[in-house]
Amino acid sequence: MDATEDFWEDLLSHIREQILVPVVGPDMTLVKIGDTEQRLSTLIGQRLAERYHLPQSPGMTTMGEAVAAFLRERGQDEVERLYRVINDIITQLDPVPGDALRNLAAIDDVPLFVSTTPDRLLASAVNDVRFHGRPGTRELSFSPNQSTSEQSRNSEPARRTDTVVLNLFGQTASTPQYAIHEEDRLEWLHALLSDAASLPDWLAYPLKHQPMLFIGCEIPDWLGRFLLRMSSNSRLSLERNQQFFFVGNSTSSALSNFFATYCRRTLVQQLDMEPAAFVAELRTRWEQQTAARSRTPLDTADPAAGIGATSSAADPPTIFISYMREDADAARRLCDAIKGLGGDVWFDERQISPGDAWEQEVLTRIRKGVKLFVPVISENTEAEVEGYVFREWREAADRSLSIPLRRFIVPVVIDSDYDGNPSRYRQIPQEFGRLDFGRAPGGDPDARLLDMLTSEIRAMRRTDAA
Repeated sequence: MDATEDFWEDLLSHIREQILVPVVGPDMTLVKIGDTEQRLSTLIGQRLAERYHLPQSPGMTTMGEAVAAFLRERGQDEVERLYRVINDIITQLDPVPGDALRNLAAIDDVPLFVSTTPDRLLASAVNDVRFHGRPGTRELSFSPNQSTSEQSRNSEPARRTDTVVLNLFGQTASTPQYAIHEEDRLEWLHALLSDAASLPDWLAYPLKHQPMLFIGCEIPDWLGRFLLRMSSNSRLSLERNQQFFFVGNSTSSALSNFFATYCRRTLVQQLDMEPAAFVAELRTRWEQQTAARSRTPLDTADPAAGIGATSSAADPPTIFISYMREDADAARRLCDAIKGLGGDVWFDERQISPGDAWEQEVLTRIRKGVKLFVPVISENTEAEVEGYVFREWREAADRSLSIPLRRFIVPVVIDSDYDGNPSRYRQIPQEFGRLDFGRAPGGDPDARLLDMLTSEIRAMRRTDAA
């Protein structure tokens, strides 16, 4: 398999797991003008050049080039007015998002987008494609001078069903609340590293730990190196976890050489392809893959099978029940109840010990395969000093950190005397303690847990049938 196919397969795998974060740049921000599409940045640049009689390059002038020319001719004295002028230009243009943004928005296994341009075109495309024109997208923007109320709104974690668009360099306004040139962007990035202004943890985590796809971004050498290091937990030459995908021809040769020299090939992958054509092919590949793995839609499922027919034997189970040998009977009843709701369950009755031949199979399934992890918690798990079940719990807790926008773990307590206070269970990972616990005395789920599981299985069925 050649490197290009590896690129596509790696990318689609991350999309399927709903952990890929696309970072969209000006080469993707195409707008419809009559029967053609043009870059919004170019339209703004041309308007600025005409308004201020700025010298224009032989090619089309971008917003960044026009602002730089303005600063060279007039200095800093009048620059603040440009923010209002650019905002007015965008308002007058009233741009309609082009096919590139709409194709990206159609890939609904992506819950979080980042825009590096200050317009609202990406959010508009998502609203059009996913919400039939309704304002269903949660729009956030970052600015070093954000008000307390805006910081408070941003700090509210996204719900599992939310689609989020973050304008990393601010959103257009009549005041300097967004970046229009490189020195602005440097200030924005400095603020992200300071205590004075920062992204809330639920947003900062995916940008630091999840795979990122940079599409059509204008990435100068200094900015690319800085972004890459800021998003990594260790030296780039040592980094092994987060992956970065760069698409387009805006990446400088110096930056590409830096990637090739100091980064592992699987950490940074590059594809020299026109961004709009890339996104069109990505959508086609994603739709083909989604169709191949789709299951029976809810509306046509057999009512006797609960929410929907369980998957065929060829499909990997999507729900994993993790339990100790002493709790096998209760876990089996819980498994039967979930199957009755239409869930397809991984219920392994082998007793695994570290080093067993199938240990890696189970751990790999937890890391990559399952969509819902159900740890069975009891006085038995609390009494044990060590056990393989705790390794499973740790793997699930680690994976949950990279799935911030949907529920992945549903802890279930089977003790009949459970009083609703999970703090009595000290053997659970710290991440479990922040979750909503379900109750299943002796393995029989109560009404609230059944409702919770029903909701999660329905959500999985909708995604698979889409």
